[in-house]
Amino acid sequence: MAQFICRYRKGEQVRWISHLDLKRTLERALRRGGLPLELTKGYNPRPRLSFGPPLPLGATGDGELLAVHLSEPVEADELKQRLNRQLPSGLEVLEVWRVPAHQKRETFGQVDVAEYRIIVSNGLDEEELSSRVSDLMRSETLPVQRGGRRPEREVDLRPLIMGLEVSRTKAHEIELRARLKTGSHGGARPQELASLLHLDEGDRLVRYHRTGLYASAEPSKQRRGGLGRRWRRARSRRERSTES
Repeated sequence: MAQFICRYRKGEQVRWISHLDLKRTLERALRRGGLPLELTKGYNPRPRLSFGPPLPLGATGDGELLAVHLSEPVEADELKQRLNRQLPSGLEVLEVWRVPAHQKRETFGQVDVAEYRIIVSNGLDEEELSSRVSDLMRSETLPVQRGGRRPEREVDLRPLIMGLEVSRTKAHEIELRARLKTGSHGGARPQELASLLHLDEGDRLVRYHRTGLYASAEPSKQRRGGLGRRWRRARSRRERSTES
């Protein structure tokens, strides 16, 4: 048996596919690729797959994570090629690495940081946005209302925002780089941040792109696993320098 971690891209062509449909698409591509998938036990066996935190609907990303369990070992490059041949346009596996056999099974439980590029088009001044970001970061609390399937509740977004940086990429576009808490224990949504900064008002076009998922160096309340070590080593030099 062997386990692999895949980093894949979700592009513009499939940005409106839900997370559930994305999981089905990846599972079918693995089956069509003829890969020896390890199955769960019980009356309804399923491929042993694990997914990173879901992307917001309409967002794109090139740091998405998938863990694949195989009943027989294959080369990482072979897995990448066979999977990419079966994926539709807009989905592409960028990197695959094998989890060493002597390590515990990897989980994504320690992935708790997401980095986003929030790109705003049409009539937003860079100086004005920088001022809004400064005011927001000085706030002690940032309450937002959440509903959905659960009863409506209030969430304080401030402790979930780790960093914001404003830059102008084109004459008609401004980019906000955001580092947000994420994961199964709660996190900030980029759309909530855009709403707090009034980016989605008027005729502005707002696009969301996730550039990476990481495990922070903070003590985790989640179950132990080896993935945090792997991703802490893979973090950018800039992230490590801010912690020192």
